[in-house]
Amino acid sequence: MRHAVVACVLAVAAFGAAQAAQADFDAALRAFARGDDAAAARELAPLAAAGSPAALHLQGVMREAGRDGPRDAQAAARLYRKAADAGNVPAMTDLARLYLRGDGVARNDELAGRYLQRAADKGSARALFLLGAMRLENRGGPAADAPGYLRRAVRAGSPQAALALGELHLAGRVAARDPAMAYRLALRGQAQAGDDPALAARLAALAEAARKELDPTVALSIAGTAARPKGGTKGPPSEEATKRLATGTGFVVSRLGHVLTNAHVAADCGRVVAVVAGKRMAARVTRIDRKNDLALLELAVAPPRALVFREGGEVPEGAAVFAAGYPGEAAVNGRMRVTAGRTRSLADGAGPRGEQAITAQVLPGNSGGPLLDAAGHVAGVVTARRDTAGARERLGETPAEMGFVVPLAAVKAFLARGQTPISASPSDRALDADGVSAAVSGAVLPLWCLPKGR
Repeated sequence: MRHAVVACVLAVAAFGAAQAAQADFDAALRAFARGDDAAAARELAPLAAAGSPAALHLQGVMREAGRDGPRDAQAAARLYRKAADAGNVPAMTDLARLYLRGDGVARNDELAGRYLQRAADKGSARALFLLGAMRLENRGGPAADAPGYLRRAVRAGSPQAALALGELHLAGRVAARDPAMAYRLALRGQAQAGDDPALAARLAALAEAARKELDPTVALSIAGTAARPKGGTKGPPSEEATKRLATGTGFVVSRLGHVLTNAHVAADCGRVVAVVAGKRMAARVTRIDRKNDLALLELAVAPPRALVFREGGEVPEGAAVFAAGYPGEAAVNGRMRVTAGRTRSLADGAGPRGEQAITAQVLPGNSGGPLLDAAGHVAGVVTARRDTAGARERLGETPAEMGFVVPLAAVKAFLARGQTPISASPSDRALDADGVSAAVSGAVLPLWCLPKGR
């Protein structure tokens, strides 16, 4: 019995130590993300000394980038190797990348392929993409093998692989010439590209080049099929939708036709188009607040309803909230997406501009949508997200899902300065996601940012 008690105590102690180590690594990740390299290095040092694969990998990332003293690719390679040999998948791909380039290590395609294959066997999209890229250069195997690796990478969620494979199909190089497949891959890659403007631009160029070779009806059908969930939706997507222009979300704040969104959604567009009840409608930008990332639009014809604002102060920490908007394919199929989460504090005290944090999932296209409390009342404006997928791929750890929100007080102050009339009500009910969706339906709108000259 005494041995069992001792074992239990040791297990509890080990669990506590693991929790503490994870907390320390999370602190290092936060410091790294906000550019506080000294704090990140300080948090990582004891973890790496204790053999943490994730900490060793992040140390390697910092050494390679020159964020912990002068750039040192040799030191980065040593750290990547320790982490990779301990099973860290991102470290395997980063070490392979150095071997492929001969950066900090002697160029060695055999070793690069070996580490990439280990990572690919564990499902790494980046490793599969790099294996495909190697084959295209006839390194480690014939170029004919490249499409197979790239297809697997696309299925694993790599937008880079979607771009590479799409370009192959458009050119008829290695893969069969197939503009329709190139177009599908470009659309898929755009939905996965996140906040990488260079990659997004190349995918947009691929989509445009492929679309020009297709019959317009075929292009519309492909775009609609790519965007449409099972069960379908009525009518084809718009011409703007098929070209995958920048998208965001807005919501109606008054019956006079005022629509609120983010400044980064609307500020630099040639024109903004809102989709109201399935119809495209021009939206005129009337006010911009770049500091708080807010913009006010005006529609020529007011939608039938406006959202109600939360009466009083901010939503308490830990309370249920909902993010409503049109991320990714929702901008094309017109199906609003509502995700549930909770408000949370930030241990490091800041989002991109000191915003509130939420655990509800936020994706590209959610920008400018409302944060809603449990009653379906506006409690803020969604403005940004933490790139958890990128962090997982790069760092081998998945930080908590986190979106950032312009607080209610800042939103109300912005509207008050422009004398925009709004309605507010006590939040005296609790709805689930379906109830919130029904409560705000018709007042949350997809927005298209059309470039100048269009």
